[in-house]
Amino acid sequence: MNPADAPILISPNEIIAAHKSIDEIFLNTPVLNHPDIDAALGCTVTMKLETFNPIRSFKGRGTEAVIARLNGQPNGVTTMSTGNFGQGIARAARRRNMDSTIFVPEDANPLKVEAMRRLGADVRLVPLEEGDGMDHARRFAVETGAALIEDGGDRNIAAGAGGIALELSEAGIEPDVIVIQVGDGALAAGIGSWIRAHHPRTRIVGVAPEGAQAMAQSYARGHVVLGSRIDTIADGMGTLNPFEISVHQLRACLDDLVLLDDHSMVRAGKLLFNATGLLAEAAGAAGLATIAVHPHLFAGKSVVTIITGSNFSPEFKRLVLDD
Repeated sequence: MNPADAPILISPNEIIAAHKSIDEIFLNTPVLNHPDIDAALGCTVTMKLETFNPIRSFKGRGTEAVIARLNGQPNGVTTMSTGNFGQGIARAARRRNMDSTIFVPEDANPLKVEAMRRLGADVRLVPLEEGDGMDHARRFAVETGAALIEDGGDRNIAAGAGGIALELSEAGIEPDVIVIQVGDGALAAGIGSWIRAHHPRTRIVGVAPEGAQAMAQSYARGHVVLGSRIDTIADGMGTLNPFEISVHQLRACLDDLVLLDDHSMVRAGKLLFNATGLLAEAAGAAGLATIAVHPHLFAGKSVVTIITGSNFSPEFKRLVLDD
C-alpha cells in the first residue's frame, strides 16, 4: 500500500500483525492496581507497566515492529532520538545483525545516550543550534543508503505500540477512560486506533507537556505547527517537528488533549513511588499526573494509564526521592 493511500487510523489487522513480529520480551506486560493510588486520585486506576524489559520503555514494541519489516535489508538504519526510541532501534537492529546510527541532541539525558551506545548504536551528538538531529539522519540515509526510520512518521511503529491496547482487550479491561502520553504521536495513534475499533465507548485523553507544545498546537489547529523550543523534564514527550500524518491520527483518535506542567509529573512520580516502590521517568508518570490535575475528567470512573518508561534522569530521580 502506498503510504499516501493508507487510511488515517491503524487497522486492527495491522496491530495484530505487528504484535506477532515483536520480540516476546516486550509483550504481555503486567497491569497493576493499587488502593492508595485510587484513593489519591478519586477513581479506579489500572496501570499498564511498560518498564520491565531490556530498554525499560514501551518503545521496544514499535522499534521491533518497524525493523522486522525491513527483513534484514539494508544493512543499516538511522534515526533521531532523545533516548528511549534510540535504545529500541539499537537493540532491534543488533538483534538482526544490522548497524544503527542515531543522531541525538547534545543535551539529551546522558544515561539514555550511554544506553544507546551500550546496545550497539553509533551515537552522534547534534549541537542544539542544528535542530533535533532528524535532518542529519535524513542526510545520512541519502549518503549511505541506510534505512531512515522516523518515529511518529511510520505507521508500523504506531501499530507496534497498539499492541498495548490489544493486550488490555485480551485481559478483559475496557475502561471508561484511557490516558495516553503524546510526544510524536505514535503511542496514541496505535492505542487509540485499537480502542476506537474495539471499545468505542472508552474516552481517549491525550496529554502533552506545557514545555513542548508543538504537537498540542498542531492537534488544535489541524495542521503541523513547528515548535521553537523544548523545555520540559519529560524529554520522552518533547517534539519540535510533528508529522502531518500523526496530527491527523491524533484528531481521529483523541477526545481531549490536555497540557501538563513538570511539577505535576514530579508529584505523580512521588505518588507512584510511595505507593508501589516503582520509579518512572517523567513521561512515564504523566498519565497519573493528568488524572490528578484534571479530576473532573476522571472522578469515579475506571481509568487506564500507561507507565511508559523508567529511564529517568538524575534530576527527576532526585526530585521524586527528595522529601
